[in-house]
Amino acid sequence: MLTAKDLTLLNQIEMHCEKCIRACVYAKAVNCSSVNMWAFTQNCFAEAAILHWCKVFGSNNEPTHYTKYFKDNCISMPDGSKLTMDLVRSRLYSAANMTEDEYNKFWKNLKKGRDQYFVHNEFSIPKRGKFPDLDVLKRVAVEMRNVIYDVVSHEKSEDLERHRSFQAFLFVNQNNKYLQDLKSDCAQFKSMMKTNTRTEPGA
Repeated sequence: MLTAKDLTLLNQIEMHCEKCIRACVYAKAVNCSSVNMWAFTQNCFAEAAILHWCKVFGSNNEPTHYTKYFKDNCISMPDGSKLTMDLVRSRLYSAANMTEDEYNKFWKNLKKGRDQYFVHNEFSIPKRGKFPDLDVLKRVAVEMRNVIYDVVSHEKSEDLERHRSFQAFLFVNQNNKYLQDLKSDCAQFKSMMKTNTRTEPGA
């Protein structure tokens, strides 16, 4: 049974995943530009992707870390399986195309970079985390949205109206449609980048 608190938490997790995916897609759309404005824009999108990802998949202490819901819940699926935290983790590893050990190594590097560069600026540390593959972040966030859709679609709730509203949003805004909508945004970015050329001072 989904409580009002559960719905709020799942909504927040979904929101951070959605923003992470958007930032990953936008960062890729504006890459490889020699114009400072677009290079800076790419860095901003990449930073946003990392920060939103870490709010769901970073430290367990994060209020919106996915374990805050799944550690105490087991959802029955129509195929007879149980959506436990172990199964959720397995789905995330699969989405990342990594083994558990590879994922944990990736996670440690990402969190190290987030802590030492994006949240703080520990400039004196010689070996900071390497910049992560944003495609991995996107795939993991996409899968978490799928997981949340499974939960909301198959669990009952004490707040029926809010549950129906969240479920309707997830149904209309499923990943295939969401990613397709983002492609349109990327096309606009590409068009803007073509018309935005560097103008030399005094020209």
